[in-house]
Amino acid sequence: MTLSRLLRSLSASVLVTTLLAGTSLAAGQETGPDASTQPVPRAQSLAGAYLAAKAAQASGDLSVATSFFTQALSIDPTSDFLQQDAMFAYIGDGRFEDGVDMAAKLRDDPAAGKVARITLGVDALQKGDFDAAIEEFDILNPSDLDALLLAHLTSWAELGAGRIDEALSRIDQLEGAPWYTTFNFYQKGLLADVAGRPGVARTAYAELLADQSLARTSPDAFLGAAEALARLEAREGNTDAAIAALDGGLEIAPNYTPLSFLKARIERGETIEPAVASVQEGAAETLYVLGQAINRGDGRQVALLYFQLARALAPRSPALLTALAGIAEQAQQLDLAISYYRAVPENSAFRRTAELQIGLDLWYAERKEEAKTHLQRAVRDYPEDVQAHTALADVLSADKDYAGAAEALNTAIALAEEDDSENWNLYYQRGIAYERQKMWEEAEPNFKKALELSPNQPQVLNYLGYSWVDMNRNLDEGLDMIRKAVELRPNDGYIIDSLGWAFYRLGRYEEAVEQLERAVLITPMDPTINDHLGDAYWQVGRKREARFQWERALAGEPAPDEETKKTIQAKLDDGLDAGGTGQDQGGETPTETRAEADAVSTPPAPDAQPAVQEAD
Repeated sequence: MTLSRLLRSLSASVLVTTLLAGTSLAAGQETGPDASTQPVPRAQSLAGAYLAAKAAQASGDLSVATSFFTQALSIDPTSDFLQQDAMFAYIGDGRFEDGVDMAAKLRDDPAAGKVARITLGVDALQKGDFDAAIEEFDILNPSDLDALLLAHLTSWAELGAGRIDEALSRIDQLEGAPWYTTFNFYQKGLLADVAGRPGVARTAYAELLADQSLARTSPDAFLGAAEALARLEAREGNTDAAIAALDGGLEIAPNYTPLSFLKARIERGETIEPAVASVQEGAAETLYVLGQAINRGDGRQVALLYFQLARALAPRSPALLTALAGIAEQAQQLDLAISYYRAVPENSAFRRTAELQIGLDLWYAERKEEAKTHLQRAVRDYPEDVQAHTALADVLSADKDYAGAAEALNTAIALAEEDDSENWNLYYQRGIAYERQKMWEEAEPNFKKALELSPNQPQVLNYLGYSWVDMNRNLDEGLDMIRKAVELRPNDGYIIDSLGWAFYRLGRYEEAVEQLERAVLITPMDPTINDHLGDAYWQVGRKREARFQWERALAGEPAPDEETKKTIQAKLDDGLDAGGTGQDQGGETPTETRAEADAVSTPPAPDAQPAVQEAD
């Protein structure tokens, strides 16, 4: 019986029973470079294998998904939609050769034929069969995005076949959406560069860089053009022109590591490599840049396919490996993300960020001692790097080593530019580290400095405002700060909780109830918010509802610690004394849980830039 007939003949409950009885998912299996291989159990039926594959695919664990798809195909190798699902999973998991095998069977499939032919074309490019690639890329009625991708890939294949003029002409003749311009300039520059026509390349790069508004369409293409032009000029001995190109890129992205890294190399007089060295690398850059443009929301899965196709052409590209690691992080596949970061070449501009991300991902993967050791080593390797010290401070703070966090932040602040508004978070985090050590006289100036650098940061307004209210200081100013934080972030249950609890501390119980009810609607499972609402209900005489909220607090997520559980249970047993103040916060803000959850902040990958919708 085929899979399609089988699925039609069984009820959903029977399929789920089959899945649970016949399989178990091996979570956390790595599939990236140098990934470990963990055996996936055998499914007992076609339905079990298929449903296990789909469940793993939905959770982002493509390694397990592809293993189960392989099992399903061994049972029913003829099912079209099983082959379609398997092809997408194989490509997304980086199993390119398996994806090619499926694509060959689906080349003329109405649903999956487009992706199949692009995959076959990339395979032909990889093997140097350029005319075969051109044939595969000749797809009828493409969308705007597909038309751009196919034209650029075809141009690289034309160049590979030795038809330089045809390759460049194809770019010049490509018309369509207004946002094509950014990508066309960049690709024409790369094509001419590889073809040995530096004058044409220089002109294309310069036309793109002359209009900074084009960076809104694709920051990656714009910054890539700045880097490529700088490399071209440096190779021709035009050092000043190379530095000028890099400075143009750094104007719109001052912290873009690849440009600053290259600038330092040029200033040291090092030999500079071209932006791309082959047709394959150029085609990979096409896929990477377009993938980055759609790498958000619903487009992330398509971006993953683009990145994996690009990786088949340029397997050691640091930008690609970093992008793939970012998608793995989004799917909570942290071991997979770490494996990608570890594959980033040692001499790459992306290596420093990869090391820091490894440390943070180790922490989130509950490998906490390993994370701290890794980031302590990173600080030794990059002693002048602000982000290295900040990442170490993040994990130390999350580990409640606030003295160690403050020390790391002292170094980070000493290295950072004093009045740079982007450094507000350093002072905010140091303020938290001091406050947690009951060192308010040291903490308060740091919160004030953070607001001086960036006045409208809701986290800082909330933290400082609540702390003042809690200590019965600057009451009006503190309450105004919390109100402003709520205005800036009206759907943040934790900040609304702070406003409600501030009202509670001031004895304004009816107002406290109003705000805490809002907070619990937004964040219904948080134990602290439910506990606060219970206290407020008690004070206004709604004692049955108070006990209900305290019960919810005990069952909340994340689970309260043992001491908090005892406090809540005591209130369930005895209620609150008349006129009591409810839960004693002990000088800590009600946002402690939120602050600790946010403590391990993931610094953006050096290539990360805001994407713009195609319609732009």
